[in-house]
Amino acid sequence: MAQEEKKKKQEAAPPEEIDMREEKELSPTWNEDCLTELDDWIESQGVYLRQ
Repeated sequence: MAQEEKKKKQEAAPPEEIDMREEKELSPTWNEDCLTELDDWIESQGVYLRQ
């Protein structure tokens, strides 16, 4: 029974979660893109690192 419940939960998972599990090809500048995005998010929280 527990296995059936687990399977139902996986089937009902939102598409975003399923997409996250699939491997995606990374761009050559993925690390720079992530750092820039992280810096922007940190600044949006009111903490300024780039001055």
